This record gives sequence, structure tokens and C-alpha cells, in this order.
Amino acid sequence: MTCAPFPCPRIDTGLLSAYICILDTKKLAIDSCPWSIVFRPRADRVAVGLRESGLVKNNDLAVAEAPCDALAFLQQVVGCNTVSPPGNEIVLARIIEARLAEAGIAAQIFRENEHQANLIATLKGGAPGPRLVLSGHLDTVPIGDAPWKHDPFSGAVDDGHVYGRGTADMKGGLLALLYAFMRQKEIAPDQWCGELVFAATYAEEVGALGAATMVRERQIPEFDAMIIAEPTSNGLVIAHKGVLWLRVTSFGRTAHGSMPTAGTNAVDKLHLFYERLKSLDLGGSTTPLLSDPTFAVTTFNGGSNTNVIPDLCRMTIDIRTVPGQDHRAIVARIEAMAAALAMEDPQARFEIETTLDLPGLLTDEASRIVADCRSVLAERAPGTDTVRGAQYFTDASAFAAHGGDIVILGPGAPEQAHQTDEHLAIDAYFGAIEIYRRIIGRFLSRS
Repeated sequence: MTCAPFPCPRIDTGLLSAYICILDTKKLAIDSCPWSIVFRPRADRVAVGLRESGLVKNNDLAVAEAPCDALAFLQQVVGCNTVSPPGNEIVLARIIEARLAEAGIAAQIFRENEHQANLIATLKGGAPGPRLVLSGHLDTVPIGDAPWKHDPFSGAVDDGHVYGRGTADMKGGLLALLYAFMRQKEIAPDQWCGELVFAATYAEEVGALGAATMVRERQIPEFDAMIIAEPTSNGLVIAHKGVLWLRVTSFGRTAHGSMPTAGTNAVDKLHLFYERLKSLDLGGSTTPLLSDPTFAVTTFNGGSNTNVIPDLCRMTIDIRTVPGQDHRAIVARIEAMAAALAMEDPQARFEIETTLDLPGLLTDEASRIVADCRSVLAERAPGTDTVRGAQYFTDASAFAAHGGDIVILGPGAPEQAHQTDEHLAIDAYFGAIEIYRRIIGRFLSRS
């Protein structure tokens, strides 16, 4: 589709209060204005795979609210390899800093090392009020070994979706927050109150390290509410599990493989530990939004050669807990179990280390941010305002201690996270920008 140039007027009524644009999946129509208005016929929409959800229908035309460069910038950001470790988030932080500067917004980068950095930017309304934080992480998981349909760093557009590592988890959500944040800059300060903060973190995928640093170093101020754009298919998540990662080491005594009784097999001892662990009650209970606590052995390594009795064996354990569950009590139970095994078998010796310890999230359903999110979602699509829980953990685990109510809401589909051929629906991406814009308008309203 070729779009003829035309003036870019400001529209101040209802849903069309922002400049509006709809994409051409091959290229974008961008004029001198930061936002533009382009209409695409219904048949043309179907041809490129855009669904009705996320679009405003107007007879035979559809309008998607989105900045003109929203798709192109997402493709650029997907092309920035931020696989963690090492992350390389500092490069992406600088790209976002430059985009904010184009919008007249100053950002501060907090460099952790040569690869990693957090970013903070703040807008202030014309009167005191609540502080709302929009947060997302800069890093992604590795691409894996399986072949991809499209280059995982191409940002290729295919059938109404953008493909690439991080599109769903969570560069799409991060940029949707960014564009909603930049849109707020265009609103006169006397039209809203409080503060709006954009916070991008490093190393979420390896333990929410950037968020923890942001809180510990006071890079981010205390807040009243936060939206984290992890993939929820634009649904509202107010609870998620905590995480406790343990590394257990079994110590033995080496011997020749033909004389196993001359040594102590560390693999055998750790296997005994694992069998006992499977029947251990870790405590916790089902909540209305979350399933029971779980544990899984995720790695098990030992031995140096086929003909050598192993004197060392290690395994890692991934425990997912419910909000309020005492992680120290869990570790104490496992340590007591290990001590009991050592009493039964003097040759058994274990070491238990905690490598990650983050609490779960449970936000009050009656909180203002939850109410505002539900109102916006219900207005946009009745029946989509149900609150949910998630089994994964997020940066909210690190941010929760800093105060404020936290919700998880992002355009990515949860089932796309960490997958080969990860992709994001373009209409969900555009829809998220509008959802965030409306939530911001409600939460920071002067009325």
C-alpha cells in the first residue's frame, strides 16, 4: 500500500486523542510528525494478517493507535543481541536513551559493568501526586540450538507478527511502555499530576539482578504503583510465584572403576539425596490464583571419566513458591534432611548453597492500579479484565520490597517466551501502547 502525504493534525477526542498510525508491514509511512494518521482497508489488513483485536473498527476502515516508528524501532531493538549472559544491555540502553532524547526526554544510564546497565527516565506532572513506574528488562534468554524460521535477530514481519528473540519476552512490552511514556511528554503538565518513571533493567533472565541493583543503589525512587510488561497477552496478572534456586554438592572418594567399594560414589549419594527430597514436604499451599509450590532438579553432573569412581557430584534445584512462603524454612528442612542422611550413612556428605532467592508477588485486588487496569481492559474489550496469576517470577520480586502495588501486563503471549521462532502479534503490540496510555491517564489524572 502506498500512502499519499497529508497534514498530521492533532485529535483531542476520545480514543483518537493521540496521533494515529497503521503500519505497512513492508515499510512505515512516516512524515515530519512524530505520529501520523494512515487508514488501511479491511481487505488489506487481512492480507497482512492483522486481526480485529487491538484495532479500532470504523466501517470498512481500521485504525491502530501507534507511533509511526513503533514497528521499525522494535525491529531495530530485536536486532540488538542482548542474550544474557553477558547481556550487552548497555548497548540497548544507549539506543533507548537516544530515542528518548529525540522525544525531548533526558534519561540516566547506571552502568554496572562493561556489558550491563540500568536506565531511568522521569516525567513530572504539574501537581504533586502518585508515582507510577513503567518497567521492563533489556536482556533475553539464548536462542537455543534448534533452527529458526527467521533469523532470531532479524525482527522479520510475517503474517502480522514480528519474529525474533525477545519479541514476546519482553522487548515488545518494553517498547510499548516506552511509547506510552513518550506520549505522556506531549500532554501539558497541568493536565496531570504526580510522576511517571520509565525503568529498564539488566539481567532479569538470570535472577532479576538489575532490578535488585536498582533498589539497592536507590537508582529508582519509591513508588505507588508499577506496571511490568512481561508477556500476559495483554491480560492482567497480579500474583506470581517466588523462586528459590539451590545447588547441592555431594562429596565422595575416588577409586578405580573396577573397584567401586574402594571409594565412595558421590553420584550414588546425591541420587539418594534426590530420592529423599522427592517425598519432602516443602510447605506452602494453593492460592486462588496460583498452583501448589513445585520443585524440579534441572541439572545433575558428576564424574570425570567412565573408569573412575566420582568423588564429586552436583545438582541444581528450581523451587517455585507461593507468596508468603518462608524460603529460609524450606532451606532449613532440606538441610535437616541432608543431616539425617549423613547420620544414616557416615560416608554421605552434602553441601547446600542458595544461588537465587526471590519472593512471590501478590498485589491487593482492591488497589488503585488494579482497579484502573481492569477498567481500561473492560472498556477496550468486555470480559478481559479478569485478574490472573503466573507461575514464573519477574523483576517484581526485587521491586516489591521498595513499596507500591505491582501488576504484570504485556502484549507478548506467555507461551512464546523462551521459544524457538518466538514472535509477537503486531496488533497486540499496538494495543498495549493504547492500554498503557489509558492506564497512565487514569492513574495520574488530576480529577
